[in-house]
Amino acid sequence: MRMSCIPLLSFLVLATACDDSGGSNAGNAINAVLPGHSVITGQGGLIGEYRVASINGLPLDGEIGIALSIKGALLSFEPTCAGFVWNIGFTGDRLRTSRHRAAQGPDGMPPPVCAIAVAPEQAALARALDAVSRAERTPSNGILLSGEGSSVLLFSQ
Repeated sequence: MRMSCIPLLSFLVLATACDDSGGSNAGNAINAVLPGHSVITGQGGLIGEYRVASINGLPLDGEIGIALSIKGALLSFEPTCAGFVWNIGFTGDRLRTSRHRAAQGPDGMPPPVCAIAVAPEQAALARALDAVSRAERTPSNGILLSGEGSSVLLFSQ
């Protein structure tokens, strides 16, 4: 029998959700609150400007820094023209993220094409944000967004 593991929060937690049938228990494990963490159940608990500290457990300490903004029901980071804007909301304690459709310009035309390069870290952050379904405040006052084996750790700027 093949053993597979999907790390849920490898940067903060040394535990993983494993299943010896070849699948993962990530859906069940995500319902458990980590020790010392408190679940965030509304957008008001997320509003702010943040520094991305880690993506999928890997520290973001290289040549790039990413600032993430949460204003009301919108989460974004630059370059927003590359589609790095999400609508967010909660159903109970489940965080929902969906890519925000670009608004038309004042002349009714689509916005200009984004001519800026996207760093691998930005692409990894976007994939992780597409997958998150949980928001928690950590003991160190960070915000941990997690789900489907992805995680993003944020700290206030």
